[in-house]
Amino acid sequence: MNKKFYVTTAIVYANASPHIGFAYEVIAADVIARYKRLAGYDVFFLTGSDEHSLNVERKAQSLGKTPKEYCDEMISVYKDVWKKLNISNDDFIRTSDEKHKKCAQEIVQRVYEKGDIYKGHYEGWYCTSCEAYLPEKDLVDGNCSIHKQKPSWLKEENFFFALSKYTDKILKHINDNPDFIQPDARKNEVLNVLKEGLTDISISRSTFKWGIPFPLDESQVVYVWFDALLNYISAIGYPDNKEKFNKYWPADIHIIGKDITRFHCLIWPAILMALDLPLPKKIFGHGFLQFKGEKMSKTRGNIVDPVEISSEFGVDTLRYFLMREIPFGVDGDFSIDALIRRINNELANDLGNLVNRITGMLGKYCNFAVPEPNLEKDGLDTELYKKTEEVFAEVDNFMEQFKFADALNKIWELIRMANQYVDKTAPWKLFKANNVNRVNTVMYNSCETLRLISILLSPFMPNTSEKILLQFGFDKNYLNNKLDELKVWGKTQSGIKVLQQEVLFPKIT
Repeated sequence: MNKKFYVTTAIVYANASPHIGFAYEVIAADVIARYKRLAGYDVFFLTGSDEHSLNVERKAQSLGKTPKEYCDEMISVYKDVWKKLNISNDDFIRTSDEKHKKCAQEIVQRVYEKGDIYKGHYEGWYCTSCEAYLPEKDLVDGNCSIHKQKPSWLKEENFFFALSKYTDKILKHINDNPDFIQPDARKNEVLNVLKEGLTDISISRSTFKWGIPFPLDESQVVYVWFDALLNYISAIGYPDNKEKFNKYWPADIHIIGKDITRFHCLIWPAILMALDLPLPKKIFGHGFLQFKGEKMSKTRGNIVDPVEISSEFGVDTLRYFLMREIPFGVDGDFSIDALIRRINNELANDLGNLVNRITGMLGKYCNFAVPEPNLEKDGLDTELYKKTEEVFAEVDNFMEQFKFADALNKIWELIRMANQYVDKTAPWKLFKANNVNRVNTVMYNSCETLRLISILLSPFMPNTSEKILLQFGFDKNYLNNKLDELKVWGKTQSGIKVLQQEVLFPKIT
């Protein structure tokens, strides 16, 4: 029986089309999901939409629509974007789904019966974009530090969750599980908050109606952040489908933006503790994808559209750039100039050139068929073979640590070595000297290395990987085989016909 792996993204806020910053998160989760499937895991990859909030209600009203009508339209947009970016999610949860509503109401009831929900009054500065009350000490010149806008002063009677009760339990869990929050910068932020002590939080709202009716008082709705976090368990059947829930929970990793780390690392663990459920194994708070040094946000109007970029430069090109350019976990800048440099220097000069060279030489020397290699190997052959083994091991290590840029750097070492192997062995000279056996061995080794490179690239650049494998005679479903079988040297069959194809990555001038 395959081991399970449950990976989630944050759920996208239903108030505008997703920008490239959120695409960055979903692509990263997709890379993890694809790699784990390749490694033989039973993967469940969840993403979805966060629909209940005052912002969404106001946006719908401004368009003369009901919130549900507006969200239905937006969800269609999100699903279309994920399809265009080749996202392989297994489910798309909506917080307006009936199963989610039922789950949220039952959880509120259970936590109330445990004694962790009570009625009270709250007043404070409220940022509608954050959907959260902000402590005065966190304001910058009276504004929200993230959205750069002045929050409103709100006062209302609603229900509270006894978050403070779980301060010590959460602190103990983090200390006992050093990898629970990653990277370390996020963990340290959370630990600093815990040192100050947690305060109870309001988990209902009475000032708007677009939300899940609060089961203890249906004149109120469940606070969006209490509601949204529950998607991770409602999507896998909690509380009714015990078989599915027990199969996939706890989540192996929640991938989130660093701005929502506190919700996921403080409120979410406390809710799970109140329900006597296991906590997720890891929460990874990645950095912001910035544009000209500022976080992209709809509020600031500095959005880069991932569909536009992928339409112009290619989906796999965008996926490659985002995973290669920015070490996962830190902030990084998106730049068209940097994207073009990666295309020209790495995709065209290195990978595209390797595929073109091998295809061209197979046509000249082997009648477009993979030749039978000679069993005798020289030092260059052995060096290439050992490099493939080394790269598979190192890529696996980096993928376990979510170091996507480092994994791609290792794959590129192999691509460059494969190009150097061709240069050093010089098949054109061997052919001219009528050394057919050596030509065949060099060409076979080049084809085999390219097969292995395609496998390594498949989580990052699935279309490109499939295109290369099809060009070299492999079946469309070839990657359904498991990594342990695929990575063994010598799996390329002699005699396979190789197709001439258009240039993979034309240079941009």
